[in-house]
Amino acid sequence: MLYVALQTCMHKVPTNVKERGSQWPEEWPARVQTPPYWLEKNPMGVLEKSTPTDFETDYERWKWVVSKTYISGLQIDWSNVRNVMDMRAVYGGFAAALKDLKLWVLNVVNVDSPDTLPIIYERGLFGVYHDWCESFSTYPRTYDLLHADYLFSNLKKRCKITPVIAEVDRIVRPGGKLIIRDESTTIGEIKNLLKTLHWKVHLIPSKNQERILSAKKSTWRPKTYAAPS
Repeated sequence: MLYVALQTCMHKVPTNVKERGSQWPEEWPARVQTPPYWLEKNPMGVLEKSTPTDFETDYERWKWVVSKTYISGLQIDWSNVRNVMDMRAVYGGFAAALKDLKLWVLNVVNVDSPDTLPIIYERGLFGVYHDWCESFSTYPRTYDLLHADYLFSNLKKRCKITPVIAEVDRIVRPGGKLIIRDESTTIGEIKNLLKTLHWKVHLIPSKNQERILSAKKSTWRPKTYAAPS
């Protein structure tokens, strides 16, 4: 076993006023919509723009999507939604757009994506890292709603999506909802998988080859199970 002296693991006290950790974040709720001051140190963002601009563009996009599509166009009673998981959070823009609703969002930053979790924390939001090619530890919690923005088309490059959909079915409570934005071919695959699990699926056309899938989990459970090997 390798032991490392503690002092090598400790962060140094920042000396530059623009360095992360040198200033307190904005007060809530201003912090959820304000780019962190230290983003200026990183010249390029996830969407290949300057990072503060990238942050603001992402937030404005999700405010528009949530207000124009998710709130009124997906047949979801948001008053019954208490907890949400964003399966592929970037800057946490989707969670930020829901800040006025009485719910909380767990933002999941994928392990093969840029590390944006510090930005999510700076916004005052919750978040974790995860690899969706593996199971997700949710004990003892289920979720009212899962959201995935272009998760599955990216995930298919590394693993099969069938086990991931089975994981979604496990995580969502009976009567819970799923929202997926993705390429039309991927949405078609997911729709077929969800129907085998007796989910009620609703598709909404979007721009170009993008589709939005809204689904509701039923109370169905299989009556027979495979014998243990």
